[in-house]
Amino acid sequence: MKSQRYPLFRFAARANRPLFRFAAPGSVRHLLLAASFGWTCSVMAAVDAPFDHDDGDGADPPWVLTPSRLPQCADEAPNTVTVIDRALIEASGARRLVDVLRLMPGFQVGYKVNSLPTATYHGLSDEYARRTLLLLNGQQIFQYSRGVIEWNNLPIALENIERIEVVRGPAAATYGSNALQAVINIQTGSPAEYPGFSARAAGGNEGIADGFLRYGGQLGSMDYTLSLSSTGDQGYPDVYDHRRNNNLSFMGEIPLEAQGELQLQAGWARGDYGIQDPNPTFPAPARDYPVTDAFQSLQWRKPGAANDEWTLTLSHNVFHYDDRGFLNDQLLPGVTLQFDYEIEEERYEADVQYVRRFSDQWRVMTGLGYYHEEVYSPRYFDTEDTLDNAVTWWSGHGEYRMSPAWILNFGALLEHSSLTQQWLFLPRLAIHYHLDQQQTLRLIYATGSRQPTLYENQGRAIIRGINVPLTIYGVIASGGLDAEINRALEVGYHWQTGRNQFDVRLFQERYADYIGTYYRPVSEVPTMLPGVVLDFANENPITVRGLELQWDWRNVSGARIFASYAWTDIDASGTHWDAGYEESAPRHGLGLLVSQTFGNDWQASLNYDYQSRMQWYRDQPIDHYHQLGARIAKRFKFGSTSVTAEMIGANLLGPVHDYLPDLSWDRTLFLRFSLDY
Repeated sequence: MKSQRYPLFRFAARANRPLFRFAAPGSVRHLLLAASFGWTCSVMAAVDAPFDHDDGDGADPPWVLTPSRLPQCADEAPNTVTVIDRALIEASGARRLVDVLRLMPGFQVGYKVNSLPTATYHGLSDEYARRTLLLLNGQQIFQYSRGVIEWNNLPIALENIERIEVVRGPAAATYGSNALQAVINIQTGSPAEYPGFSARAAGGNEGIADGFLRYGGQLGSMDYTLSLSSTGDQGYPDVYDHRRNNNLSFMGEIPLEAQGELQLQAGWARGDYGIQDPNPTFPAPARDYPVTDAFQSLQWRKPGAANDEWTLTLSHNVFHYDDRGFLNDQLLPGVTLQFDYEIEEERYEADVQYVRRFSDQWRVMTGLGYYHEEVYSPRYFDTEDTLDNAVTWWSGHGEYRMSPAWILNFGALLEHSSLTQQWLFLPRLAIHYHLDQQQTLRLIYATGSRQPTLYENQGRAIIRGINVPLTIYGVIASGGLDAEINRALEVGYHWQTGRNQFDVRLFQERYADYIGTYYRPVSEVPTMLPGVVLDFANENPITVRGLELQWDWRNVSGARIFASYAWTDIDASGTHWDAGYEESAPRHGLGLLVSQTFGNDWQASLNYDYQSRMQWYRDQPIDHYHQLGARIAKRFKFGSTSVTAEMIGANLLGPVHDYLPDLSWDRTLFLRFSLDY
């Protein structure tokens, strides 16, 4: 049986510095080909091998912070967690964070257009990832009026991400709204881990051109890091679909001795896009537009005098979707119509957290928070007023070690939204049993929630005539929506020996009041489609069942295999509308990353992804696809300067359709050079 083995409040990163401050038959053939080839030419660091960026200690499952905001071993956390370390990110060859999620069991990633990729867990989603919560060092990052995650335009460079913790399953007991299906917590290193200069540049076909600069130093007692990055490409072939994303970020840490520690973070990102609507309902010209995101956060941590700690966090987030649309004088004779898609949003958030360890057997966390969000968009809401929503929440979590073998996690969150005037009580209970030092069984009941967005509850999308007083409606929300609730039950098994892990998750999720779309007739106003407008309503229950497997294997020779499989079944037989719910997740999904470190600082890897046929919500079905990527890298030393040269290829098996059947990604090849001084 296992003995007590957790730190007081947080866990250490490299160099003992605190890292985390916040909180099918055809597929089998290709899989065997990838595995057999990848075993001899693939990349990843192993224990004490070069390029090793994994912060695990090698003896126990990795520590995780995201499920309960308490540092816990992954096999004792109240949710199933996947940890993607820096080594996996590098070996995948990904240029965008969203593509790293293809490694996760149960996740689907797609690009309806190059400017707006999306990712969902267990389907039930369109191009807007409304039901997955994204955190950056604990701070929520998404577009609040429509629930959009701007994956391209996150105010953090991929090179600064040291670790990604993905909670697979609902986690509203810790985070409240939007933690309906999964939580993705992006975690950076501390500024002290990045002394001196780092640089990276990449270029290849399809217009790929990326760059990254970072400098870390000290200013008085403050360790700080300043980063600048730029990524861009031409997007889908033969489509006006280019992008260029630039971001600037700052991290600082100030020790306050007896008064604790102060952490500052700020980021700014701008995306410049070209767009050509792949499925226009009316003639729409190709156009260019910018999107900007910015955030700032201030966190103060102070240890108490009795095995306790206080944390106070203040944050601010701004989003501006500056698509001014276009004019059209062809749809209605004598009328010039203005299509304007501009959205401005702002969010202020504050929360306080208290952690107390009463004994080696008993720990608790409690938190209280408030956030206020505002949105301005005359086109989407038919008003010049600024709309707002305020949410207040209180959460608590306890971990009780009943014996060396039995661990009990229990908690709940109470939440109130001014938009719906609802109080939500969202509990979670998890029981873990250690069969021995390597094997753990778990039984988890968890709830997830998603409050309706402002657009779903109050949206009135319009087109205005600029030479005549005319307003045409495309969306009129009836309002009165209830929050979506996900009640999930799972049985799991975790096996760990050394740095090798195997995890099984068997689950059932039942979604109540899923918010769907439908067309309803109207006669009192002009409409974009003849006599109907789009509206939102709560659906009858939807049940999702499935099995997920994950295997992370590595040895001292520098080999590593990270493999996942998901079988997902959606039952929506009792729903109001035939919206393709059952097909919105592939029945089978499989991922494999095989890697090897060789002598003389050479590395190589293969990254394979398979998904059976599926249909994104209310879009056209896509056939199954296979995706294969490869990477080879060599590290050089020039005095104290380290240089890494990489050659990376993607979609090597041929064109990939991951969202629409008539848009595909071609093979790409690019070179990347990194420098650390």
